[in-house]
Amino acid sequence: MGNQQHLEMIKKGVEGWNAWRDGNPGETIDLSESDLRGVNLAKANLKDANLQGAKLQFANLSGANLENANLNQARMQEVNLNGAQLQGAQVKGCNLMESSLMQANMENADFQGCQFNEDVEFHQANLKGTNLVEASGLSIAQIKAAQYDANTRLPEYLSDDTDDEDFLNSFL
Repeated sequence: MGNQQHLEMIKKGVEGWNAWRDGNPGETIDLSESDLRGVNLAKANLKDANLQGAKLQFANLSGANLENANLNQARMQEVNLNGAQLQGAQVKGCNLMESSLMQANMENADFQGCQFNEDVEFHQANLKGTNLVEASGLSIAQIKAAQYDANTRLPEYLSDDTDDEDFLNSFL
Protein backbone atom coordinates (compact mmCIF):
# COMPACT_ATOMS: atom_id res chain seq x y z
CA MET A 1 0.00 0.00 0.00
CA GLY A 2 1.20 3.50 -0.84
CA ASN A 3 1.93 6.43 1.41
CA GLN A 4 -1.37 7.56 2.95
CA GLN A 5 -0.18 11.18 3.26
CA HIS A 6 0.61 11.30 -0.46
CA LEU A 7 -2.84 9.92 -1.27
CA GLU A 8 -4.62 12.46 0.95
CA MET A 9 -2.60 15.35 -0.52
CA ILE A 10 -3.22 14.47 -4.16
CA LYS A 11 -6.94 14.00 -3.57
CA LYS A 12 -7.12 17.58 -2.24
CA GLY A 13 -6.19 18.95 -5.67
CA VAL A 14 -3.50 19.15 -8.30
CA GLU A 15 -2.53 22.77 -7.65
CA GLY A 16 -1.58 22.08 -4.03
CA TRP A 17 0.02 18.77 -4.99
CA ASN A 18 2.23 20.38 -7.64
CA ALA A 19 3.24 23.17 -5.25
CA TRP A 20 4.20 20.57 -2.67
CA ARG A 21 6.18 18.59 -5.30
CA ASP A 22 8.05 21.77 -6.30
CA GLY A 23 9.01 22.30 -2.66
CA ASN A 24 9.96 18.65 -2.08
CA PRO A 25 11.78 17.54 -5.24
CA GLY A 26 13.67 14.71 -3.51
CA GLU A 27 10.58 13.09 -1.99
CA THR A 28 9.90 9.57 -3.25
CA ILE A 29 6.24 9.40 -4.29
CA ASP A 30 4.45 6.16 -3.41
CA LEU A 31 0.85 5.90 -4.55
CA SER A 32 1.04 2.16 -5.22
CA GLU A 33 -2.27 0.30 -4.81
CA SER A 34 -4.03 3.66 -4.20
CA ASP A 35 -7.65 4.18 -5.19
CA LEU A 36 -7.67 7.18 -7.54
CA ARG A 37 -10.71 6.16 -9.60
CA GLY A 38 -12.33 9.16 -11.27
CA VAL A 39 -9.93 11.67 -9.69
CA ASN A 40 -8.98 14.76 -11.71
CA LEU A 41 -5.19 14.59 -11.96
CA ALA A 42 -4.88 16.79 -15.06
CA LYS A 43 -1.39 18.32 -15.22
CA ALA A 44 -0.32 16.58 -11.99
CA ASN A 45 3.41 16.18 -11.43
CA LEU A 46 3.75 12.43 -10.97
CA LYS A 47 7.26 12.18 -12.39
CA ASP A 48 9.08 9.10 -11.02
CA ALA A 49 6.02 8.19 -8.90
CA ASN A 50 5.21 4.63 -7.90
CA LEU A 51 1.63 3.99 -9.04
CA GLN A 52 2.03 0.24 -9.36
CA GLY A 53 -1.32 -1.48 -9.00
CA ALA A 54 -3.19 1.81 -8.52
CA LYS A 55 -6.87 2.02 -9.40
CA LEU A 56 -7.02 4.78 -12.00
CA GLN A 57 -10.20 3.90 -13.88
CA PHE A 58 -12.01 6.99 -15.26
CA ALA A 59 -9.23 9.29 -13.95
CA ASN A 60 -8.25 12.43 -15.85
CA LEU A 61 -4.47 12.39 -16.32
CA SER A 62 -4.47 14.74 -19.32
CA GLY A 63 -1.25 16.71 -19.47
CA ALA A 64 0.11 14.89 -16.39
CA ASN A 65 3.85 14.36 -16.01
CA LEU A 66 4.26 10.60 -15.62
CA GLU A 67 7.82 10.51 -16.88
CA ASN A 68 9.64 7.40 -15.56
CA ALA A 69 6.62 6.52 -13.38
CA ASN A 70 5.88 2.93 -12.42
CA LEU A 71 2.32 2.16 -13.54
CA ASN A 72 2.80 -1.60 -13.83
CA GLN A 73 -0.43 -3.53 -13.26
CA ALA A 74 -2.41 -0.30 -12.70
CA ARG A 75 -6.10 -0.41 -13.61
CA MET A 76 -6.47 2.19 -16.33
CA GLN A 77 -9.73 1.59 -18.20
CA GLU A 78 -11.26 4.75 -19.67
CA VAL A 79 -8.37 6.93 -18.50
CA ASN A 80 -7.77 10.29 -20.18
CA LEU A 81 -4.04 10.46 -20.92
CA ASN A 82 -4.29 13.09 -23.66
CA GLY A 83 -1.06 15.05 -23.80
CA ALA A 84 0.42 13.13 -20.85
CA GLN A 85 4.20 12.83 -20.56
CA LEU A 86 4.95 9.11 -20.24
CA GLN A 87 8.57 9.04 -21.44
CA GLY A 88 10.35 6.05 -19.94
CA ALA A 89 7.29 5.01 -17.91
CA GLN A 90 6.73 1.38 -16.95
CA VAL A 91 3.13 0.51 -17.86
CA LYS A 92 3.36 -3.28 -18.14
CA GLY A 93 0.26 -5.44 -17.94
CA CYS A 94 -2.30 -2.63 -17.77
CA ASN A 95 -5.81 -2.65 -19.18
CA LEU A 96 -6.09 0.54 -21.21
CA MET A 97 -9.36 -0.28 -22.98
CA GLU A 98 -11.46 2.76 -23.88
CA SER A 99 -8.59 5.09 -22.87
CA SER A 100 -7.36 8.09 -24.81
CA LEU A 101 -3.67 8.65 -25.48
CA MET A 102 -3.95 11.41 -28.09
CA GLN A 103 -0.81 13.55 -28.24
CA ALA A 104 0.68 11.58 -25.32
CA ASN A 105 4.47 11.32 -25.31
CA MET A 106 5.16 7.63 -24.74
CA GLU A 107 8.72 7.67 -26.06
CA ASN A 108 10.77 4.74 -24.73
CA ALA A 109 7.92 3.68 -22.42
CA ASP A 110 7.24 0.01 -21.72
CA PHE A 111 3.64 -1.03 -22.47
CA GLN A 112 4.49 -4.72 -22.72
CA GLY A 113 1.48 -6.98 -22.28
CA CYS A 114 -1.08 -4.16 -22.09
CA GLN A 115 -4.66 -4.61 -23.26
CA PHE A 116 -6.06 -2.12 -25.76
CA ASN A 117 -9.15 -2.11 -27.97
CA GLU A 118 -10.31 -0.35 -31.13
CA ASP A 119 -11.60 2.63 -29.12
CA VAL A 120 -8.16 3.58 -27.77
CA GLU A 121 -7.05 6.84 -29.40
CA PHE A 122 -3.39 7.29 -30.43
CA HIS A 123 -3.81 10.30 -32.73
CA GLN A 124 -0.46 12.17 -32.78
CA ALA A 125 0.90 10.13 -29.84
CA ASN A 126 4.68 9.67 -29.75
CA LEU A 127 5.38 5.93 -29.84
CA LYS A 128 9.06 6.26 -30.75
CA GLY A 129 10.98 3.52 -28.99
CA THR A 130 7.84 2.31 -27.19
CA ASN A 131 7.68 -1.38 -26.29
CA LEU A 132 4.26 -2.80 -27.26
CA VAL A 133 5.40 -6.44 -27.37
CA GLU A 134 2.69 -8.87 -26.21
CA ALA A 135 0.11 -6.05 -26.17
CA SER A 136 -3.34 -7.08 -27.36
CA GLY A 137 -6.18 -5.33 -29.16
CA LEU A 138 -4.09 -2.95 -31.29
CA SER A 139 -4.66 -2.32 -34.98
CA ILE A 140 -2.27 -1.05 -37.62
CA ALA A 141 -4.57 1.96 -38.09
CA GLN A 142 -3.98 2.98 -34.47
CA ILE A 143 -0.21 2.74 -34.91
CA LYS A 144 -0.32 4.72 -38.16
CA ALA A 145 -2.26 7.52 -36.40
CA ALA A 146 0.74 7.95 -34.08
CA GLN A 147 4.39 8.85 -34.54
CA TYR A 148 6.68 5.83 -34.47
CA ASP A 149 10.14 4.81 -35.56
CA ALA A 150 12.27 1.73 -36.21
CA ASN A 151 12.73 1.33 -32.44
CA THR A 152 8.99 0.99 -31.79
CA ARG A 153 8.44 -2.63 -30.79
CA LEU A 154 5.06 -3.90 -31.97
CA PRO A 155 3.13 -7.04 -31.03
CA GLU A 156 3.87 -10.07 -33.17
CA TYR A 157 0.32 -10.26 -34.53
CA LEU A 158 0.85 -6.90 -36.26
CA SER A 159 4.00 -8.12 -38.01
CA ASP A 160 1.98 -9.44 -40.99
CA ASP A 161 0.42 -6.00 -41.45
CA THR A 162 3.77 -4.26 -41.11
CA ASP A 163 5.56 -6.42 -43.66
CA ASP A 164 4.25 -4.35 -46.54
CA GLU A 165 6.75 -2.00 -48.16
CA ASP A 166 4.71 1.18 -47.52
CA PHE A 167 4.68 0.58 -43.78
CA LEU A 168 8.37 -0.21 -43.64
CA ASN A 169 9.22 2.88 -45.69
CA SER A 170 7.28 5.04 -43.24
CA PHE A 171 10.03 4.35 -40.66
CA LEU A 172 12.62 5.93 -42.95
